[in-house]
Amino acid sequence: MNLEYITCSDMREYNEIDDIIDLGKKYPMAEFAIQAHPSKFSAHMPRYVWFDTLMHASCVNDVNLAMHVNAEWRTEICRGNIPYEIKQMWDLKRDNGKPVIGRVQVNINGGTTPYRFYTKKVADIIRAYPDIEFIFQYTPKQRDRIWALNATGAKFSLLFDASGGRGISPDTWNSPVYPNHKMGYSGGLSPENIADNLDKINMVLPVGYNTWIDAEGKLKGPDTKQFDTARAEQYIQNAIKWLVKNK
Repeated sequence: MNLEYITCSDMREYNEIDDIIDLGKKYPMAEFAIQAHPSKFSAHMPRYVWFDTLMHASCVNDVNLAMHVNAEWRTEICRGNIPYEIKQMWDLKRDNGKPVIGRVQVNINGGTTPYRFYTKKVADIIRAYPDIEFIFQYTPKQRDRIWALNATGAKFSLLFDASGGRGISPDTWNSPVYPNHKMGYSGGLSPENIADNLDKINMVLPVGYNTWIDAEGKLKGPDTKQFDTARAEQYIQNAIKWLVKNK
């Protein structure tokens, strides 16, 4: 198993931008994902301004940034529409011509409000941004949507979230569903349990499989309930130690 990314999710405007930049430069496999939805991320809101500043700083720094799209903006993308604020960020390029946002996760399994998934329009968005890796959650509820998107021939990746956002690690993890779509893993991952979970994930993957892991809730400080860069670094370090040990 090869880890392409060690994703740290849900940093926010209370985090120091220099701390994120320093972590990203220190650990090339680390990736930092912002949660994007209009109630907190519309233009000129503090989180939007903060992340926009981080993005422009990353134009000249080799730091992996991602976006997780939720709520109403998720629904718009699934209708084939890209909200203006998001498009502005997807179009921003690094000095080497690559997009600053390298990966976009569309959280199709989030929320309780029903919405339509226009397969061909979603595939058109994916094809319009060939340098961005698009990720969709794979769950029994979303199986038909993923099957239909696969049938379009669009290139995308899948995320297996065992906990459904509850922050609980499973006893066993699912093996990849499609041979042509990379699968990553999320659900209850923490600095303390990442090595044990990597053992379990490795058992269900083909030899040499390229994947990624994504932690969120358990990277928050127990007192502040906010993204903690020290806990994020511990999680990154422990994942790297596992990789070195299991080469």
